[in-house]
Amino acid sequence: MEAINSSVNLDALNKAIDEVFYGEIDSTILYYLQSCVNCKACEAACPFTPTSLKYSPVNKAEVSRELYRYRFTVWGRTVGRFVGGSKKYLSLSEAETMFDYNWHCTNCGACMFVCPMGIDSGALINLMKEAAFKAGMVPKVYSDIANLEVSGNYWEIDVFRQAWNSLISKMKEAVGEVPLDKKGSEILFYASLYEAFVYPEVLINVAKILTKLKKDWTFMSKPLGVRPPIGMVLGDKDGALNVMKRVYNYFTDISPKYIVMTAGGFEYLSLKYTMHETFKVKPKYQVVHITEFLAKLYTEGEFEIEPIDKVITWHDPCQLGRRGGVYEAPRILLKALSKKFKELPSHGVNSFCCSRGGGGCGVPTLVENLAKMLNISISQEDKKFLDNTLLPLINAGEIKADEVKKIKAKEVATGCPVCIESIEFSLNYYHVDSDVLHIINLLTDNIKVRNK
Repeated sequence: MEAINSSVNLDALNKAIDEVFYGEIDSTILYYLQSCVNCKACEAACPFTPTSLKYSPVNKAEVSRELYRYRFTVWGRTVGRFVGGSKKYLSLSEAETMFDYNWHCTNCGACMFVCPMGIDSGALINLMKEAAFKAGMVPKVYSDIANLEVSGNYWEIDVFRQAWNSLISKMKEAVGEVPLDKKGSEILFYASLYEAFVYPEVLINVAKILTKLKKDWTFMSKPLGVRPPIGMVLGDKDGALNVMKRVYNYFTDISPKYIVMTAGGFEYLSLKYTMHETFKVKPKYQVVHITEFLAKLYTEGEFEIEPIDKVITWHDPCQLGRRGGVYEAPRILLKALSKKFKELPSHGVNSFCCSRGGGGCGVPTLVENLAKMLNISISQEDKKFLDNTLLPLINAGEIKADEVKKIKAKEVATGCPVCIESIEFSLNYYHVDSDVLHIINLLTDNIKVRNK
């Protein structure tokens, strides 16, 4: 992947490697670093190995292991320095390889579930991604977006303010009153600027459902970031921490019982688990995906679902499913919606990743469009980087497209904006006649309130 700046500061990278390896390794990471038996069971699970076996999780994580061995093992400080498998720092070519590997991992967790030792290779790749960000080795278009979110300056951009205010206006047209920032509401309906751009109709439909069910809910008068905390997937741990403080302060100020969100990507895990673990707090509210919330209400008898006569399926977003454990809720809703619900060949814990999500690489054209909206220029290096991310999307997409074709699903529902984008791209590329949509867009008109 030829997108690394030719003027990489190796001194800065080496300093960052020391900071990360001497400051970030806890007992869990230590286990991942020490326990690999090189069986390569992870190869088949990774969405990037269809492009090249060099992108197998064990191979990508080996960069971190080599740097670890030199610093913390006797073998690495002695024999390993001469026979291989141990490095103090990286050469320019090795730094370029590391950069390439960093952006060929979505942190989907599939490798961990097939590994006989339970190793999360994504966590080791994240070490290198953090070191790279500290050293300025990140596509500028991504660092600009991350900095915009951390600074809060995104709200000064006209197109963003207009998009958010337009969303609220359309919500009001659809449901009437839209409570904003109402403290003590039972439900805080949370969304990001990114969602307002890529699927405003989903957010409007959630407002319709909450209003139809006569829930005490509130929305945000302005967003808390572009896609908070986007730094988590770019290696900007410090920036992500600052953004999470902003989010946590807002959540505690509103003090709802539930925080309901439609995005089942990295933001779900970050705001449900990572944020509270980092701040060592036990929240009084529950962060839930919209499928969890609606499945609970459905099983409690608050509404019925009018069935449809279509073959539908569910794609498990990696962060919501494999890492978040949310499998049953969407299936409760979809099986009530259609007796023709079918599972994809790979589903549940074995769901094959869409190949875009938690690694920060969106569909290239969408990243470029977002950059234009933000008035962020894309350099030739960044353009080449984005173009080079297409091949893995195409290769992994063929597997997902074949699965959809095999079960003859007319509609593929999911619960993550990036999954929608990438699967839609893949189905279009391979000419599969199926629609991809957020589960909310399937349910909205078919939810019928029960008479009590």
